[in-house]
Amino acid sequence: MYEVVMDTGGTFTDAVLLDEDRNITMAKYPTDPFTPSVGIMGCMGNLASQLGCTVQDMLQRTSSVVIGTTLPTNTVVEGKGAKCCLLHTKGFRDIPELGRRLPKDDIYNLKVSAPKPPIPRYLRFGVEERMQFNGQEVTPLNADDVLKAIAEAQRLGVEVPVVCFLHSYINPEHEEQAGEIIKKAYPNVVLSSHILRRWMEWDRLSTAMIAGSVKPVVARFLGNLDHELKRNDFKGTLLLTTCLGGVASPELYLDNPALAIGSGPAAGPLLGRFLAELSDFENVIVLDMGGTTCDVGLLPHKKIDVSPEMRIGDFVNALESVDVASIGAGGGSIAAIDDRGILHVGPESSGANPGPACYAKGGLRPTVTDADVVLGYVPTDYFLGGRMSLNADLARKAIAEQVAAPLGITLEEAAHAIVSIVEENMSQGIFLNAVQKGLDPRDFTLILGGGAGAVHGVAVASRLGLNQLYVPKQASAFCALGAALANYEYVLNRCIYRREDHLSTDELKGWFAGLEHEGFDTLARQGLAESEMRFVRGAEMRYFGQLRDIVIYLPENRRGELVTEQTLKELIAQFHATHQAMYGWSDATMSVALSTLKLKAIGLRRPIELQSRPYVGKDNSAAFKRNRQAYFKEMGGFVPTPCYDADRLKHGMEIAGPAIVEHSATTVVLPKDATLIVDAYENYLIRRAQ
Repeated sequence: MYEVVMDTGGTFTDAVLLDEDRNITMAKYPTDPFTPSVGIMGCMGNLASQLGCTVQDMLQRTSSVVIGTTLPTNTVVEGKGAKCCLLHTKGFRDIPELGRRLPKDDIYNLKVSAPKPPIPRYLRFGVEERMQFNGQEVTPLNADDVLKAIAEAQRLGVEVPVVCFLHSYINPEHEEQAGEIIKKAYPNVVLSSHILRRWMEWDRLSTAMIAGSVKPVVARFLGNLDHELKRNDFKGTLLLTTCLGGVASPELYLDNPALAIGSGPAAGPLLGRFLAELSDFENVIVLDMGGTTCDVGLLPHKKIDVSPEMRIGDFVNALESVDVASIGAGGGSIAAIDDRGILHVGPESSGANPGPACYAKGGLRPTVTDADVVLGYVPTDYFLGGRMSLNADLARKAIAEQVAAPLGITLEEAAHAIVSIVEENMSQGIFLNAVQKGLDPRDFTLILGGGAGAVHGVAVASRLGLNQLYVPKQASAFCALGAALANYEYVLNRCIYRREDHLSTDELKGWFAGLEHEGFDTLARQGLAESEMRFVRGAEMRYFGQLRDIVIYLPENRRGELVTEQTLKELIAQFHATHQAMYGWSDATMSVALSTLKLKAIGLRRPIELQSRPYVGKDNSAAFKRNRQAYFKEMGGFVPTPCYDADRLKHGMEIAGPAIVEHSATTVVLPKDATLIVDAYENYLIRRAQ
């Protein structure tokens, strides 16, 4: 049986197919931002043609289809979400404006307007009800208030109601009662307690509003995808990637659409960790440069960092997410000169349509890909393995007229300036991300992904002082292959806020048992057996009197393992150690408070196993393809550059720069100080001369 994994939403939809022996087949297809299923089914067609069968035949033999998408994230960033209303506890109408965050980035500039909340004030309706902080009911829910609010919402054309009552994280009864009333008119109602069970009203409300705004988009996407798959006789399991780097069923995805925010790039660090373990790299930086953005993840000691929240525009998705920083630097990033005569590259992108000028689809503005074509890095006759030809004349025209002429420089200088700026943007983004975490990027190996990553990766490494890089053969489908490594994974929370000296082992045992039962049910509903389940206990903790928490997790355990006094001691010991590492101090004499208990429920999926290949020696002559002109400034400009066929590179072969490796879906550019070695898995280890 096959497994098909896709990443859609960027300039291209990327796909990998794994067969029964875990052999990998790749495909790419331009993304249709208005109808994502077009790119998905286009990739299906490409995969099927490589297998020598029809899409229907392939899908009949496919056990699972895994999809990662940036569509919901793009919807929030572009402000194109559904029209929502808010049902709130009466008297708390202005929580969206009174959140814990300052309403603007430039906090000292009094002329900057505060951002507009996703739900305007006229669409917020107070409901008489009140729960106490300990979950005890103070005022019963007034059903008439709910009915009046829904009637007004219908009159105003609301698409999705969002319900967020005070203290529903500890007792969701009132929200669930309101939800049952609302479902008669609005089946898509969003309850904040079902989205995020954490205190901090604004965090929970912000996440619920984001979920509400993307729920119709997610529903349409899943509906269209389900229709296309069924039309082609797919009877296997459909899964979606989540922001935590796991996978979930469509039902759970729809129940909590906030899982979709940031889910696309979250799979990249999974592949980074897999490759680090495979090649014994201690510290790695993952750089995935696609058509629109460059996504960066740092994995010190092969550990994937998880952020307790993700900022989307001016609001926060407070679900735990894989820590990935996005930089507006991709192959489609547009080069433009501002009013002061300064050249900028990105963050605006040409996308898949019309795309760079060289695509000849109507794009007129110069992009990074156009500069790569002008400089001879990207072959015009072998883009996507020759399935798509690039027009170098259109690339030259766009750069010459809009960059070179206004700046009074040559075409080659203009193209090199575009490339240099985008490489500097990525280098600065990686450097700042690293030093803010107390890390030195020079201690890391740079793993390159995306169609454009290996074109610019060595130059980025040079700017950062990194001497070792790694390029998987499937680099152009980096996140798609990463998603193939994803397990089912969910984080469950229970707010308790107790000091350690006010917490008994019996209480802790009961709460963790309840979370474990919920996690078991969630995984079992998706067809997993108990032997495939793992659980990880943890807590959000702080010194008593502090305002912010640190997330602590214990080692993995099986269902039913005892919670003892030692469990609490281990949590506290790890908290002190983590606080010391993060802030440079800790105090074991201070009382520790546990604000929220956490449980990761993990369902294991079949892992990927790359096959090692026999060693053939260093001689690369069998892979030589041709010579062509490519630009290397350090060598004086354009020089004849040997190009090698990636499909003929075998284990042990070495290539010294300057050189170019032409793959059907990416290109590796080696300047003169770089050497490429093909490893046992036919991936590329690149070393720079020190």
